[in-house]
Amino acid sequence: MNRRATLRPSLVALIAISAAIPARSVLVAQEKEGANAATACLRRTEIRSTKVLDARNVLVTTRDRSTYRSELAKQCPGLRRGSTMALTYSDNKLCAGSLFTVMMRAGASSNATSVAAPGSNTPIAIQGPGLMPGAVCQLGVFTPINADEIDALLAATDSEQRSRRRTDRDAIKTEAVQKAPPSSP
Repeated sequence: MNRRATLRPSLVALIAISAAIPARSVLVAQEKEGANAATACLRRTEIRSTKVLDARNVLVTTRDRSTYRSELAKQCPGLRRGSTMALTYSDNKLCAGSLFTVMMRAGASSNATSVAAPGSNTPIAIQGPGLMPGAVCQLGVFTPINADEIDALLAATDSEQRSRRRTDRDAIKTEAVQKAPPSSP
């Protein structure tokens, strides 16, 4: 048997394995980088409260009174200060990238259903849920934030909300105009 013939397949296998090892280590490094970028997970049992500041900022306070800011990648439709959110937990953790649903308040007239009472044709209004699901959005990375930063963020979101309100300068002004007398023929 030719020695070259037996070395060639083992040499090809060795080259293939040595090429795969760096590729595998690059994949592992990329997975670790991805995990590090989204490692800011909070355990469900540690979360004390959430507070929506505006369409892009959510504060999460933990039981040890640490506060984290989650800045959303883009504005979430219908999310504003005081909004209610339905959070989605994965493995009892809330992580960057977790989805949440904005819960919209439903007025009494928009969430009542009329049904006929059993045994009669008398209509009865049954009250529906007070909250209805709205937009589904994604949380950003949780960044620790101190009291001074929270105050600055609150002030910034307050000024944005004030600037969006209509003022006297935005009002349409009307003036009385006298009608011109008809011209004689």
